[in-house]
Amino acid sequence: MIEALPQAELVHAMPGRSRLRIPERRGDPVFFASLASGLSTLHGVKKVEVSPLTGSVLIHHDMPFEGLAKAAEDVRLFGLATVTAGTPLSAAAIAALPLDVRMIAALGFGALALLQIGRGNVLPQAATLAWYAATLTGWLSKEIASDDGAMAHDAGGDGGE
Repeated sequence: MIEALPQAELVHAMPGRSRLRIPERRGDPVFFASLASGLSTLHGVKKVEVSPLTGSVLIHHDMPFEGLAKAAEDVRLFGLATVTAGTPLSAAAIAALPLDVRMIAALGFGALALLQIGRGNVLPQAATLAWYAATLTGWLSKEIASDDGAMAHDAGGDGGE
C-alpha cells in the first residue's frame, strides 16, 4: 500500500522564493531533514531551509514554483494542497456581523491618542482623543450593570432609598 503524501500549503511565493507549511508533520525533525535533503537534489533548487518546530519550509529556487512542486510530488516528497479562496463577504453579510460600533470608535480614538502622544502632542490633542475613547467605552459614565447584563443609568441623587 502506498503511503499518502504529506500535504503542503503554499504560504507565500515570489519569484525565486517560496514558503510552505506542512502542519501534519510539525515537530517531526526526521521528516524535515529528509525533505530538505530530497528538495536539495531537485533541479532548480538553490537552497532549502526547514523548521520542524513550525512545520515551515523555505525554498530558494531559480525555476517557476509550479514545476518545482510537480517535481517534489513526482519523487513523493509532498503534495501541494489546493486551498480555495473564501467567498468575499457581501454588504448584507457585513451588516449582519455583531459589531459594536461604539467600541470600534473608542479603539480608533485610543489609537489616535497614542499616536498624538508619540508625536509629543499630549495637550490638547491626545487628551481630547483619550477622553472621547473613555466616554465611548463607558468608563466615564455612571452606568451600572445589573445582574441580567442590562445597563442602567444612575442619575445621581439619593439612590432611590
